[in-house]
Amino acid sequence: MNNIVFLHSSSELYGSDRSLLNLVKNLDKDKFNITVILPEYGPLVDKINRFDNVEVIINELAVLRRKNLSLSGMSQYFIMLIKSIKFINNLIKEKNIDIVYTNTSVIFAGGISAKLCKVKSIWHIREIIKSKYERFIVSRIVNTFSDYIIANSKATAEAISKNKDKVKVIYNAIDIEKNIDLEYNDGAYKEVAATVAGGYDKIKVGMAGRINRWKGQKLFVDMAKLVSQENDNVEFLIAGNVYKGEDYILDDLKEYILESGVKDKIGLLGQVDNMNSFYKNIDIFILPSIQPEPFGLVVIEAMNNKLPVVATNHGGPVEIIDNNIDGFLVDYKNAKEMAQVVNKLIKDKELRSYITTNAEKKVKEQFNVNRYVDEISCILDRFK
Repeated sequence: MNNIVFLHSSSELYGSDRSLLNLVKNLDKDKFNITVILPEYGPLVDKINRFDNVEVIINELAVLRRKNLSLSGMSQYFIMLIKSIKFINNLIKEKNIDIVYTNTSVIFAGGISAKLCKVKSIWHIREIIKSKYERFIVSRIVNTFSDYIIANSKATAEAISKNKDKVKVIYNAIDIEKNIDLEYNDGAYKEVAATVAGGYDKIKVGMAGRINRWKGQKLFVDMAKLVSQENDNVEFLIAGNVYKGEDYILDDLKEYILESGVKDKIGLLGQVDNMNSFYKNIDIFILPSIQPEPFGLVVIEAMNNKLPVVATNHGGPVEIIDNNIDGFLVDYKNAKEMAQVVNKLIKDKELRSYITTNAEKKVKEQFNVNRYVDEISCILDRFK
């Protein structure tokens, strides 16, 4: 039996968190002893604690963020990196760990500790780093300190490694039948959603994702403004929040919405842990990322919830969606094109039905969690 420790950079329930949740839940506990290290208490902790034979340890780890890219920030980061390496080294020895599984490209301590302690290192990459310089550094570290790399899309794989023998693309997946990561009482969400633009008789267009510079919230607002010029009965919902310490990004978005002229039609929901309810209470889902999305778990979740998806045409969504068949791909710089597709979907129920039928079928066939877990299990079995 292999002893595995998973390292993750968040305790929330965004895409990478939910992907880890599905993996930890569905791995064979007769084959793997599982420990998960999370940086702080959050909703992901409660979810994983539901599972038998899985231990969660809350311990702050060195996570490379943009705020660290300064002289003072880097010095603080390296102090935390040394502390993290010492902690993981001790854990490897104490629990006789066989595999260190790092679930993000922004935690380096796991791979370094694995190398120092002479155990196996698997690095699951879920990010595409925009800066060529930063991407080069992260790529070198990941390739140096990993025995195997899993990428969540071809776009992610190409950005992280040229060694095709070392990297494997395994698409994210969802637990279609059980949806264990989406089970919540949805009363609180409905109360929030109903306050936006007057209630349930509206067509609701929604997006969900971390609020930052590249997830495209401003593009979503631009689209909302254009759609509202043709449709009075539409409201727009933005689910998600900023990283801790980045409230200025949220303030900037609020100001952008205020100046849009359609602020009364746009609702900021904050972090929505109840994603099942979010999907059930919208009619059209948008992924407006202005940089390549590494994968886009929300895309397949929305497709599985019988929602037509409109996504920008780069990164992971290009590998998920067949344009005009099971979703739509639009120019990531063109709010007008996005608005035209949304307007078409609002007016054409038959088109929505055609798209969602094909989308749901595709998710069941290609993005089922059983396939996802089986492929990762095969990799883990190599290191017995």
